[in-house]
Amino acid sequence: MTDKSGIRISKFVRISPAALEEVSGGEEGLITGPVDFIAIIKPRYGIVLASWDQDAQLGVATRLGVVLRVGPEGAAVQWVSVDLRYRPNPSGRRFWTQAKPFFSFAADVAQRYMLASTFAEHFPDLTVPTARSSLRTTAERRPSDTPTGGYVYLVRSPYGVKIGKSVNVKSRTRLFEVKLPFPIAVEHYAWFEDYSFAERDLHRQYHAKRLEGEWFDLSPADIAAIKMLGKPVSIQN
Repeated sequence: MTDKSGIRISKFVRISPAALEEVSGGEEGLITGPVDFIAIIKPRYGIVLASWDQDAQLGVATRLGVVLRVGPEGAAVQWVSVDLRYRPNPSGRRFWTQAKPFFSFAADVAQRYMLASTFAEHFPDLTVPTARSSLRTTAERRPSDTPTGGYVYLVRSPYGVKIGKSVNVKSRTRLFEVKLPFPIAVEHYAWFEDYSFAERDLHRQYHAKRLEGEWFDLSPADIAAIKMLGKPVSIQN
C-alpha cells in the first residue's frame, strides 16, 4: 500500500539477475523468461532484481521494476536502476540461496524492507489503472501535482537514521515503537507545504548513504543540513 505520491503495488517478488531473460527496450523492457516466473507475475507486481552476496550475507538490488502488462510475448516492465541492500534474517536467507531463482516476499518481510515506500519513491508518477488504460511515467523529479502539507522527520535508531514523512508524527512514531524490535528516538521533524516531494528529494540527495529502505547512514553534518529545511517544529509539541 502507498499514498497518492506513488503506485500501489499488489505484491513484491525477487528474481536473480542471472536467471532473468529479457529483451532490452530502454526503461521499459520485455521479460521473456523464465516461463515459470512469467506465470506468477501480474500487472502492478513489483520486481526486485537482486543477487545474493554470500560474503556480506546481503541481497543486492540493482533494479526495481513494475509489471505493466503480461501477454503471450512475455511481461512488459518499467525499470529504474537502484543500489539497495537487504539483510534477511537467518530463516529468510534460505530463499535467497535456494536453487529456484525467484520468490515472493512475505507481507511482513516486505514491510520490514519498506518496499512499498521504496517503490513509491522510485515510481512517483507511474500509473497502471487497468490492462486497457494508457500508461504514463516520467523520470522528471518535480513537486507533486497536488501538494499536501505534512511533516518530514528524522528517527534515529542503533542501525541508522530514517527519513520519513507523516501527517501526524506522534502517532507514526508510536507505531514504530510497537512494530520495531529496537529502540528509536525522534531526532527532528519539520513542516513542508509539499511533504511528499520534500521526502523524495532528501532520499535522492542522500541516496549514496542509504542502508535499507528509508534508513540512511547520515553524518552529523547531514543531519544539521536537513534541520535547516522546512519549518521546524518542537519535538515536545
